[in-house]
Amino acid sequence: MADFERYPFVPGPRGVPAQTYAERRAKEPLGKVLLPSGDTAYLTTTHEDAVAVLSDPRFSRDLSRPGAPRMFPGFTIADSPGTLTSMDPPDHTRLRRLLSGVFTPRVVNGWRPRLRELTTELIEGLEEEFEFLHDFAFPLPIQVICDVMGVPGIDSVRVRAWSDAMLSTSSLSEEDKLTAAMEFYAYMAEVIAEHREDPGDGLLAAMIHARDGEDRLNEDELVRNALGLFLAGHETTGSVLGRAVLRLLDPRDGYARLAARPELVPGAVEELLRMEQPGDSPLLRVATEDVELPSGTVRKGEGVIASFAGANFDPSVFPDPHTMDLRRETAQHLAFGRGPHYCLGANLARMELQEILGVLVRRLPGLTLAGAAEEVRWTSGSIIIRPARLPVRKR
Repeated sequence: MADFERYPFVPGPRGVPAQTYAERRAKEPLGKVLLPSGDTAYLTTTHEDAVAVLSDPRFSRDLSRPGAPRMFPGFTIADSPGTLTSMDPPDHTRLRRLLSGVFTPRVVNGWRPRLRELTTELIEGLEEEFEFLHDFAFPLPIQVICDVMGVPGIDSVRVRAWSDAMLSTSSLSEEDKLTAAMEFYAYMAEVIAEHREDPGDGLLAAMIHARDGEDRLNEDELVRNALGLFLAGHETTGSVLGRAVLRLLDPRDGYARLAARPELVPGAVEELLRMEQPGDSPLLRVATEDVELPSGTVRKGEGVIASFAGANFDPSVFPDPHTMDLRRETAQHLAFGRGPHYCLGANLARMELQEILGVLVRRLPGLTLAGAAEEVRWTSGSIIIRPARLPVRKR
């Protein structure tokens, strides 16, 4: 076997995408990489190729098919059979139709006042100096997803621990990760059982009713997808928020500008989503037939990764991509993907970031780092790349 570069690539300083993406984009925009599983797959580095892969139904997310390559050697929630992210039509279409009604712009915008209230309450209870991620950035999205799901009082400490274990790439054994997944699964099954008699009107209720109605979800689908929504509903949003605030506070002129002009927050959120995604896409696809992409051909049975990091820093679409421009036209960014697997919770995540950042710059206009940015320690051994801790001061 030829020697291929190992993927995922080691990120650059402060979590920026590795220089390898730019080098490959210039020399071999569609080339093979060696995955942690030992399998190989093509990696896109251009925006054009990524969009083509994400939009083409000939690339399947069902990695249970015989001979399909795998991203990681053991368990991953993203590739787990029965979850929305691992399905193809018509099963994917059926399940997505069931879930999508809760995430429409109209419904999501109705939660804005509640999120402003939650954010304000949390800020008022913070000490003068606090740890941004664990005191602020993660508690808020957990509360929001609990409200959305209609499950008050979720055990957030255990959920965070299970999430960290399931997203680990090196610090835990496969047995430890599988144990965490099984414990999370069992916990979610208990939550669903408790809500079956009186499910309320949240997303979990809609899922329960669908299982009990004509458009049935089997029990395993119900538990797996509820688990996936809790996991995705807080981990990614909290991580993006932590990375975004560090980007705005060092240098601090970005944050100061938003504090002076909060109306710029919605546009700033799109630029921060483009730049501060906490890792590349872990979603591997397999070609069900030969597919000709703009930069080359992927043969039937071969894997391909549509790199969000490559696409979002493609200078042909985003000039000077490593410079934060809060007025940049960012409609084409792929932070939420594209095509059939476009992130189900994109409207919710976007709204959360807009409201949280908006309240933050209004209520804490003097927010600063409580130390040097160079001293911030970053996560390692995880799919998620973010600051491990981010001490800040209110002024």
